[in-house]
Amino acid sequence: MSNYTGGCQCGYIRYHLSEEPSSPHFCHCRMCQRSAGAPVVAWANVPIASLTYEGAEPALYRSSESTQRGFCPKCGSSLLVVDDGSEIIDITLATLDHPEEVTPAYDSNLESSPPWMRWESRNH
Repeated sequence: MSNYTGGCQCGYIRYHLSEEPSSPHFCHCRMCQRSAGAPVVAWANVPIASLTYEGAEPALYRSSESTQRGFCPKCGSSLLVVDDGSEIIDITLATLDHPEEVTPAYDSNLESSPPWMRWESRNH
């Protein structure tokens, strides 16, 4: 059993992963930006079967024709995203109790990143 646990900001939703997260990455797409209110979101994949909840489960919002996003109905924390029919779910790394244990390895959808987010455009 792994020790990957996490939950929402208010503690209403708590989860446990029985497998190590894979493919950790930063997503810069507009859907992630709007759902999180941030220019980038860190994600990792886990098999749906490895995810269990202690008590409440996330509310789901259909964000596109084939995708649903899970969030806490009390505090609004973004927790997950899943495509219809998939056996894989993406968990937001920031909701892990120890997010430092999973390091994003790549970026996706960089073309959607705002110009002020790109390091090369900053004046130091």
